[in-house]
Amino acid sequence: MLSPSKTLPTTLRRALLGGLCATALIVGGCSGGDKAPAEEITVEALTLDLSAADETALARHFEIQPRAGDEAQTLALLEAAGLSEATYAERVADGANVVYTGWSASNEDGAVTAERVEMIGVHETEDGETTLDRLNISGMTLKGYNEMDGERQEVVDASVAELAVVQPSPGLFADLSDILAARDSGSDTATQAVSSGDDFRALRLAGMKATVREQSRMGELSVSQFMIGNNSEDGLVDTVLERVNFVWAQDTPQDGAEPFVLDMDGLTILDLDTDKLNGSSLSAGRGSVFGLMISAIPALSPTAGPPYRQVDLGRMSVKSDMFDLETDGFEAASDVDRGKTTLRTVLAPMTLTLKDLSSTALGAHMDTFRENGLDEITLRSSSTTVFDAKADRVTYEQGGTDIDGGLRMRCAYSILGLNAASDAIKASGANIPTLDLSTAEDPQEAINTYTAAVEAYSKAQTQANQNIRLENLDCALQDVPGNSLVERGYNVASAITGKPVVVLKGGAKTVIGLSAFAARSDFQRDFMETVGNGLINFIDNPGQTLTISATPDEPVKITSLTGEDGNEPTIKPLNLSVEVK
Repeated sequence: MLSPSKTLPTTLRRALLGGLCATALIVGGCSGGDKAPAEEITVEALTLDLSAADETALARHFEIQPRAGDEAQTLALLEAAGLSEATYAERVADGANVVYTGWSASNEDGAVTAERVEMIGVHETEDGETTLDRLNISGMTLKGYNEMDGERQEVVDASVAELAVVQPSPGLFADLSDILAARDSGSDTATQAVSSGDDFRALRLAGMKATVREQSRMGELSVSQFMIGNNSEDGLVDTVLERVNFVWAQDTPQDGAEPFVLDMDGLTILDLDTDKLNGSSLSAGRGSVFGLMISAIPALSPTAGPPYRQVDLGRMSVKSDMFDLETDGFEAASDVDRGKTTLRTVLAPMTLTLKDLSSTALGAHMDTFRENGLDEITLRSSSTTVFDAKADRVTYEQGGTDIDGGLRMRCAYSILGLNAASDAIKASGANIPTLDLSTAEDPQEAINTYTAAVEAYSKAQTQANQNIRLENLDCALQDVPGNSLVERGYNVASAITGKPVVVLKGGAKTVIGLSAFAARSDFQRDFMETVGNGLINFIDNPGQTLTISATPDEPVKITSLTGEDGNEPTIKPLNLSVEVK
């Protein structure tokens, strides 16, 4: 007589085995309690010892060349911009440059004053629009008025010790002219005028203090210094932000309401490649499973330059009625040496403290959060990623995260072929799809063009995927004994839902155990049978470590896992193993 394994169809046999195993695990079998404990996962969140950039680091962005000009034409351009509406104590014009002292402009909506206004290199663009090479303002004050509660009230009161804008676009120059002429001193333009880094080459704001009133609330902002510079040659951006404090509070606090307070030491970002951040299009959104990954390849490619040289966020705190957030900062640095780019990141301990959730659906459960130590959560992490251009390899290593000392994760992997994939997309000629209906004469035609572009790009993605290969993967999730975050989470969920922990766990394990039945391919089914059993064991027994490893004999093409190569996807080449102990 043949054994059942030789008479039952493969899919039915797997379903029955999966169901039996799931049932056994749901009722508590396969606990793994007799296994030796796993090695403790540690997360080293050591400082990279980065320092904030000083003003000299961005000085190159503010350098301009002298511009010749005609005094009469310069004054005519400024008058056309509406700046003649202001008054001044003295004006000195010299070619394309004009310097004002004792600047003043006002109307019923606002008022502007400045000790000194320098307009350097005023000129007309090829399109007949007016701008300048650099605007310097010192000793500036802004006041804005609006109707509130039936009477005219001051809603903006701001002062700026120094403001410099280099090579503003004509549109931004028009906005700045409106502010200087008090036509817009109290509106959003004062805030939005510098929101787009594409509108200027460089900007520096120092010694800013502002008070903004809105109905029954008032905000107070102070900024020691803010600088941003765009390098037109390489497209890299530098930013320095120093000492920021913002308070947003009710005029008459009720029920012990606390103000919202943001306080930070500063932020430094050097050589940020914005093209890498904006170059990957989420708008494609179609095609293969790895479509989004491929669209980000230009940023991930080992031959690409690093996405930044330095990111340094100093101490920061946020306080509000509902929560407090405190962190010692975040650091990221890149290093390029002999064709290898190393990116390192460190998140210093960041603590989130829940204070009052009474205005939310969770308000009634604050005591439960406190009892389970979830009213205060601390997070820290660190990682290192190495891009090897010669080997066309990306290696993620030393990646670790610690959540409140109760759940720790580490992960490492190695991927080949991102350069080749990037080259394949470029060779295809397919462009990242964009949909812009603002200037389309026929919206439907624009949509059809976009749809065709999406299809073409998705096809290019599928072809590019064939170059990507997984060398290895090793990830572990540790539920820390004696401080299990999983168990604490279930306790809170039980209190909120009113269901016993055993029922909640049973529900989660049932979903995992039966997921094989919903698999659309052998790969999905095999994966869930391999990983699902480990997940069920991990959920059922607190204080364990779940380890997932892939150690293929040779690098595995991603397309063989997704079926994009035209074959039935299979898990076998991965040599996937799951261990819980």
